[in-house]
Amino acid sequence: MDSIVPQHINQETLKSYYLYFDENGNKSSELLDILMDSLLEFVFGIKYRNIQNPKEHQKFFNACEKLYKDPKARNPKREGDLGEIILHTLLRKYVGTIPFAGRFYFAVDKNTSPKSFDIVHVLPDESKNILVLGESKMYADAKGGIDALADDIKKHFNADYVRKQFVKISEAVSSDNLVDQETIVKPMRRTIDEWEYKLRTEKTLENVIDALYIPLLCTYNYDKYSKYTNISDQFIQEYETHIGELYSYFDNKNIIRPACLNILLMLFPIPSKDILIEEYYKRINEVVE
Repeated sequence: MDSIVPQHINQETLKSYYLYFDENGNKSSELLDILMDSLLEFVFGIKYRNIQNPKEHQKFFNACEKLYKDPKARNPKREGDLGEIILHTLLRKYVGTIPFAGRFYFAVDKNTSPKSFDIVHVLPDESKNILVLGESKMYADAKGGIDALADDIKKHFNADYVRKQFVKISEAVSSDNLVDQETIVKPMRRTIDEWEYKLRTEKTLENVIDALYIPLLCTYNYDKYSKYTNISDQFIQEYETHIGELYSYFDNKNIIRPACLNILLMLFPIPSKDILIEEYYKRINEVVE
């Protein structure tokens, strides 16, 4: 992963990435290989985490099938799924989270985006596990994606919405691995159930919840890939300036949010989201056709 999507900036509230490229082209095909390997646990959650050779697992076909009823027909309402899989993969690799609730346990049907948080993970901590509720946007324009992420904070992180999601999450999670079930699933479900009960009467998140980890990923088009033939000092200099400007843009929004939210902005500029999505559809179609 490091040689394909390096993590260049690693700060408490900001992490940034880029897609490696050189004179022979970029690593989009290798990135898709990694993302396809992530599909099984992305769809089904902790029950299928750390499976060896996931694309050979009997449930891999079902995971792909759950994504799209007809992968040959691109559905604009579902194209954001790829950004969510990228978020899942980056969190697993660079933040060390554990998948908790599978994304598509919340779907109404195969071609409908689930009405829930994009990612439900757990972040292991020395004293306790922290619930991770992530949001992802895949946009042509970075600022448009950041605007949409800011709107998600306002819409999704209120007591009523979070309480309803806790009901879904608690019901959706189990693991056949006894260690995971006893050390991760049961304790986190107890915590979530306690929060949900208290939020029936308490309307302020911070009065009930001590901490939630909220990663926000924006994957977007970046035209500097076409300006350079490799990862030169000049590319990195322009990239760092660009990332700094976007972080300031986000920070200057001064989003009013509950104090219990620990927000991480993740920025991943890529050469072309449309091309990556197109290739992703081809990979899915190869499995389910």
